[in-house]
Amino acid sequence: MRAKLQAYADRGVFRGFSEQRKVGASHRFRFSWLGTRPLMLSYVPETGTFIFRAVLPSMPARSPLYRDLDAFVAGRADPKLPDHRRVDGRRAKARTVPRRGDVSLELVATRNHHEYGVQKLVNLVHEVFLHLHAYHPEYMWEHFDAPQE
Repeated sequence: MRAKLQAYADRGVFRGFSEQRKVGASHRFRFSWLGTRPLMLSYVPETGTFIFRAVLPSMPARSPLYRDLDAFVAGRADPKLPDHRRVDGRRAKARTVPRRGDVSLELVATRNHHEYGVQKLVNLVHEVFLHLHAYHPEYMWEHFDAPQE
């Protein structure tokens, strides 16, 4: 799993990649990607759980924006999607997790599919940002300093 994340950093996808101090059973990684704000990814090997904590700030759970995002993430399991865009439900489950006005993205990989899980989570986060750019640009302008053109 570390090697997969390091490969993204080596290719220049992530900037400032580092492993943080382990907290309990959770391995934590910090890096910049898709904006200027550093992201935190935690990984619990025993459960196959990957979480990008508070990856989307200021998104209340009762907002239309959150409902759209939640439906989009749930839709990534649709068997009609091409393999490279789909999260195979037999190998992993993805979901949004609202907490205190922010949204985390979580993916739980089944046993022996943790490498698949980290790859799909990175792909999912990228697709979420593309979706938000296309359908909610004002959110991206406000929270990620996205260009307004």
